[in-house]
Amino acid sequence: MAEDKRNSPRIKASFQVELTHPEFGTIKTKTRDISENGAFVIVNEEQTPELHMRVSIRVLGLPGEPGAPVESEVVRIEHEGVGVKFIQDDQEELEDDMDDEFLI
Repeated sequence: MAEDKRNSPRIKASFQVELTHPEFGTIKTKTRDISENGAFVIVNEEQTPELHMRVSIRVLGLPGEPGAPVESEVVRIEHEGVGVKFIQDDQEELEDDMDDEFLI
C-alpha cells in the first residue's frame, strides 16, 4: 500500500465544478473528494489533463455568486480522474518577489 503524503485530511465530497485549461476548454464535472490543499476531480479519458498541467477549478451551484476560480496543478492521474493541488496565491507572490530581487 502506498504511503499517503497529504498534509491535510481528505473528505468525500461531491461538488459540481468546472475544470478549465486553454488546451481542452472547460469541463463541467464533479469532485470525488476534497481537502484543504486539493481535490480529486472525475474526468473521462478523452478529457484528462496531463500531469503537472496548470488548470483552473471553480465550484458551481453555491448559494449566491459562483465560486472564484482557483489555480491548481494536476499531481495525480487515475482511470477515474485527476488529483489537483491548489496553488496558494501567497506562495506565488513570494516566488514572484524573489524573482524580482534577482532582476535588480
